[in-house]
Amino acid sequence: MSSNLRSWIICGVLLLVLACAVFFLPPFLYLGAAFFAFSIGNAELRKGSGQTAYMPRPAYEPPSNLNRPSTQSAANAHVELPERTMPENIPADLKCPSCGASIKPTDKVCAFCGSTLQPLIELPEPAKLGALEIGKTVRVTHPHKGEQSYKVRGRLLYTELWQASSGPTVPWTPTGNYYAGFALEPNAYLLNWQDRFYILEERRALTDMDINRDFLPYAKQFAQSNQTARVEFSYAGGRWLMVDIGRFAIEFEDGEGLHLHKGAIGRFIHATSSNPSTSSGQAALVIDDFQSGGSGGQDTLWRGFQVKETDIIF
Repeated sequence: MSSNLRSWIICGVLLLVLACAVFFLPPFLYLGAAFFAFSIGNAELRKGSGQTAYMPRPAYEPPSNLNRPSTQSAANAHVELPERTMPENIPADLKCPSCGASIKPTDKVCAFCGSTLQPLIELPEPAKLGALEIGKTVRVTHPHKGEQSYKVRGRLLYTELWQASSGPTVPWTPTGNYYAGFALEPNAYLLNWQDRFYILEERRALTDMDINRDFLPYAKQFAQSNQTARVEFSYAGGRWLMVDIGRFAIEFEDGEGLHLHKGAIGRFIHATSSNPSTSSGQAALVIDDFQSGGSGGQDTLWRGFQVKETDIIF
C-alpha cells in the first residue's frame, strides 16, 4: 500500500471517530480529542506527501565537524559559465600592424603608438583597472611604505557568480560583473573587487580544516544576516571584521607569476582589521576556497592592506 493511500485511510478513520464522538463526549473533551486527531492527521499527510521544511542554502554551510575537512568542498556547486570562442593557434610574436611593436592577443590599443587594434581574444572589460596591462608600471601608495613602484607580470579576470534562488540544484551563473587581479614585481598582488582595492603581500596555503576551524563559522553567521551583521572574529593575534563573501570563477589568465588559472571556481572571504589605524592603513585578509578535483586553485590566505582607488596610479 502506498504511503499516500495509507495516510488518507488514517485521516478518514479519524474523521469518522470524531463524527461519532460528538454525540457522546462533553464539549471540552471533544475539543481536546479533535485537536489530537488533527495533529495526527496533519503529520500523516505531510509524511505521505514527502514535504519537508524548506531550508535555503547559504553560500557558506556549517560543517558537521569543524576539526575534520568537509566531505564537499566549498566550491563544489553547479556553475554555468558562458562559452567564449578562443583561437586554436595564437602567434607568440604578435605585432602592431601600424608600428610593428609587440602586442598581446587581448590588446585593444597599441601601448607604443596608440593605434586601435582588433584583439584576437574578446574579453569582458573589468569594472576597474581595465587599462592596466602586463608590462606596465603601476605606483601604489602603501599604508606603511609610502609610494611603491611595481611592474605588472600577470593578470587574472574574475567573474562574480550568484544564484537566482537558494538551493543545491540552482546553478551559479555570472552576475555580469568582472574584476581584475594583477601579479606584481616586486612580489605582491593587486586585487579589485567591487569598490575595494587590495595590495596583498603575504600568501600561504590553507587546508579545508583551516577554513572550517578559523573562518567558516563566521562566514556562515555573516551569510545568515544577508551580509548585514557586524561579524568579528580573532585570527593570528588580531581582530577582524567580515566585509564580503561570495563566489567567483577565473575567466582568463595572462602573463606570469599567477597563483590561479583559467577555470578556477571557488568562494571568497574578505575581512579587514576591526580596529583600523588611520595613520597606518587598514589591514586586510583575503581567503580563497576552491573546488576540489583540480579546479585551478589552491586554498589560499592573502594578507595585506586595503587601499583607495586614488592610491593606484598607472
